[in-house]
Amino acid sequence: MRRHLGTLAILLAVGAIVGASVAVCPAADDDVAAIEPLYRLELLPRLAPGATSKMFSSYDRTGGNDDGFAGTYSKLRVENGNSVLAEMTGPGRIERIHLPHSIYHEPGLLGRKNEHIRVYLDGSDQPALDVPLEDIFRGKIDGFPKPLAGEGFGGHYCYVPMPYRDGCKVVVDGTDVKFHAVAYRTYPSAEGVVTFQNPPTDRQREALAAAAKTWNSPGDLAALGVRDGERLAAAIDLKEGGAVEIALPAGPRMVRAVYLKGKPESLAKAGAARIQIRWDDAQEPAVDLPLDYLFCQAMRPGPFRSLLVGVSDDGWYNYMPMPYGKSATLTVSADGTLAGEIVVVTTPLPEWRGDLGYLHAAYHESLPTKKGVFHPWLTREGRGHYIGTYLATGGFHKSDMPSWLEGDEWFTCDGELRIHGTGSEDHFNCGWYAVPGRLDGPCAFPLHGFTVYRKQDGYSLAAAFRWHVPDPVPYDTSIEAKIEHGPTNNIPEHYRSAAFFYDAAP
Repeated sequence: MRRHLGTLAILLAVGAIVGASVAVCPAADDDVAAIEPLYRLELLPRLAPGATSKMFSSYDRTGGNDDGFAGTYSKLRVENGNSVLAEMTGPGRIERIHLPHSIYHEPGLLGRKNEHIRVYLDGSDQPALDVPLEDIFRGKIDGFPKPLAGEGFGGHYCYVPMPYRDGCKVVVDGTDVKFHAVAYRTYPSAEGVVTFQNPPTDRQREALAAAAKTWNSPGDLAALGVRDGERLAAAIDLKEGGAVEIALPAGPRMVRAVYLKGKPESLAKAGAARIQIRWDDAQEPAVDLPLDYLFCQAMRPGPFRSLLVGVSDDGWYNYMPMPYGKSATLTVSADGTLAGEIVVVTTPLPEWRGDLGYLHAAYHESLPTKKGVFHPWLTREGRGHYIGTYLATGGFHKSDMPSWLEGDEWFTCDGELRIHGTGSEDHFNCGWYAVPGRLDGPCAFPLHGFTVYRKQDGYSLAAAFRWHVPDPVPYDTSIEAKIEHGPTNNIPEHYRSAAFFYDAAP
């Protein structure tokens, strides 16, 4: 039965479009082409057929939980007394490096001896990068500005891209490495790839500074280059069973922001509402989520800001670019009462070439999780790429801490297991949950964080997000993304998640 429409007031304001017709493809053979996606969010929906994302990590190959504790799987091999962490062939780029502190109660990496990392590219026997590993995350190395690389809540992360045309090898001094992950992308050809160099060129340094400036301004739409646009505002006053439908301007266009405004007591009820988004007259919604999951506001976190979602002066925001060719419709429905305002900002696209994906979201609940069964994030056939996860968990455990965070993430794309992580908090770029001075409270960074980390009447709550802006996970035919709950899928707790991805189909 179709739900009746609630009160709908549409306010339309059309302003000059700044940067609306900017090209969506960086130039070939451009030494900043690998850096631009870090801050030009309009590039995020662009599909890349033939590319893959893979990861070297220290996960336990036996299926247990020795993901680096003993160092058994922490290196590919030892060469000249040093540890090889990753080795790739063909063209590609390093996209992410993550290491937690080697020892949970002491700061430092590897053997805490100021060891170097050396990155060899294109078969050269001279490293393109040879610096103290810890200095990368401290902002001491030219070309690695904060917050593109940094440390926070137990985990060190680096998103500075390192492209190569013909192979890569990553080596660290000694044999003390424990937990680590090196994520990389492969290209179908080396055409247009400019190999990483350190120090960077002046143009690369400027592009890295632009990216750092954008990451340091989360919640600021103007910092993303969107200073004006067509704003569509819908006032909503829903009773139980009511719905509001909002038709966006005819395409081709790109949604650059969705805001939810309202009084705190009203927004607290957003979890009982639902949002659906349909693109280009599709019968089924591409996005179908509890309303608070679109903005990562489940479990009532404190105000936070990230590059894609958070809370600004304009209310809850979602800045995921959402292109469409012809039409777009948002529907907000409520199982209770909901009062507030939805504001959508769109900009025109110069044309619809079919190289951009449509934003989708998949919602899953495991209430509770079952022993031996993964919690699913996304299972889909088609072509696209995965760009982010929001995961909300809660439960009791005899350890009096959220021990289900021992679970690893798994990404199988096109029938191949390409990503296997070392623990849930590591996937979200943190480390050593429940340890004082590590992941022991809420945190938010531009691309990752734990919006909720607390105990409530003996019940542990943990909610986290991670955005794959520099490192989307592509698939050409299929994708299955999932996560363990506990060391071996053995802790029954409550899991809810939203997976965000772009797909060629609306």
